[in-house]
Amino acid sequence: MTLDIIIGIVLYFILLGVWIYHEVKNAPVLDDEWEDDPDVIDFLEQTDKPGPWDEEDDKPFTVGGLSNDKKGDFMKFQKKQNNNLKKENEKH
Repeated sequence: MTLDIIIGIVLYFILLGVWIYHEVKNAPVLDDEWEDDPDVIDFLEQTDKPGPWDEEDDKPFTVGGLSNDKKGDFMKFQKKQNNNLKKENEKH
């Protein structure tokens, strides 16, 4: 590497550091009163209301926060995959 490239890289990182420091120093600080904000309260109340559909259809079926099918077909598929892997490992 030539000296010009090394100096350019060093200057780049110095300027990057100064810019990051400036952005962090001037970043707005969130206050702790966001929980009392009327918009936040309204949003949370709206999200807790039931939808316009039947109560039976208003409940998503989730496992660990992820959507899942009620029949458990994915678990059947996963067990089949695990069995196939065991059989393949036994061959070797």
